[in-house]
Amino acid sequence: MLSDNRKLKSINLSENDFSDAAAKCLAEALKNDFVVKELDLSYNCICDAGGEDLGVMLAENIGIEVLNLSWNHFLIRGNAALIAGLKVNATLKQLQLSNSGFGRPEVQLMAEVLQQNDTLVLLDLSINCVDDEAVRLLCQGLATNETLEVLKLSRNPITKIGAATLLRTVKNNMKSALEEIDISSVLVCETFVELLEETRVTRPALRFQYYILPSVTKNLLALGIFKKFFEEQNKSIMDFFQALDKEETMKVSTSAFRKAVKLGWLVRKFDKNCTATIVYSQLTELS
Repeated sequence: MLSDNRKLKSINLSENDFSDAAAKCLAEALKNDFVVKELDLSYNCICDAGGEDLGVMLAENIGIEVLNLSWNHFLIRGNAALIAGLKVNATLKQLQLSNSGFGRPEVQLMAEVLQQNDTLVLLDLSINCVDDEAVRLLCQGLATNETLEVLKLSRNPITKIGAATLLRTVKNNMKSALEEIDISSVLVCETFVELLEETRVTRPALRFQYYILPSVTKNLLALGIFKKFFEEQNKSIMDFFQALDKEETMKVSTSAFRKAVKLGWLVRKFDKNCTATIVYSQLTELS
């Protein structure tokens, strides 16, 4: 049927227990097809051999724009073949590879593709083995990519370190098209949220999905209140501490600060080494 296809544009064959043999048949049929735009083979039993066949198909096909291969049984050989096909493909816009065995080697290959690819707008690598080091490798591609708009990395072993690396890369690439990044399973800290707010000054459309503890949200709200207080009083942080420093020692005790603001988290922010004093001469304005 596909050898003489003139109308069928979308094929959904997910959850059919397809093996490598089935993938080979489909790959052969789609090599020269330019009508089919969407192919969903997710939740099947395709392994490396099938991945290699699909990789060859991807390299030769000039029509597919959306490809979903999530939840199959690829290892490095199959994934490498798919990435090699993507490297020379000129039409694919969306690639979904969640739970597909992606780790550092595969991510490094993908980063090389992202450095030159100008068609892919969505990449889903959720539920894989992408850790902080893999994120660093991926960022080598994101640092210069100008077309990717959506990146999904949820339910990977990424920590706040990887999240910060990702955010800094997006912030520094002024030509990045990224608008949505999903790291919703990653627990981030105050520093990440502050950097995100800074990034949104120049990238207001950027949406980051992440996980944050309610206490952290409360802390950030407290800092916002503190900033607003200074703005309303037309005072600086230096003015605030000088008012507390009656003896002009350029230091104030954390207990005096705590009493003045009644916000324990702000104490920890200004006295990071727990010295029980705040050397305010070394502070800059709130950031």
